[in-house]
Amino acid sequence: MKKCEICGKEFTPIKGGGTRKYCFECSPSTKNGEGEKERQVHNKTVLRRAMKKQAVKIKGGKCSKCNYDKCIDALEFHHLDPAIKESGLGNGNTRSWDKYKKELEKCILLCANCHREEHNK
Repeated sequence: MKKCEICGKEFTPIKGGGTRKYCFECSPSTKNGEGEKERQVHNKTVLRRAMKKQAVKIKGGKCSKCNYDKCIDALEFHHLDPAIKESGLGNGNTRSWDKYKKELEKCILLCANCHREEHNK
């Protein structure tokens, strides 16, 4: 969390936005009408995180091999059969929940380490 230099409210900067000084409401680009793309990126980021959180919960909330469950960002979805993979769940494409859930059914939840080991077999 960062603190806006204008209003003092805390805000979550989007990934890669580590130099951001202002919340979205106070941002000069937003006030000039130029912040629409930034808002869209922020909204998609929030949506993707919410979808992943729900998907992790559906898959049991922990690695199916080692039971790791400390950090949601270290949990990944592994397609059991790459031949039927339509799209990656973590590739940043925001899709409808129904399509996301359909793809999720083809996967198991693994931590990053177990996922790498699985692909190196």
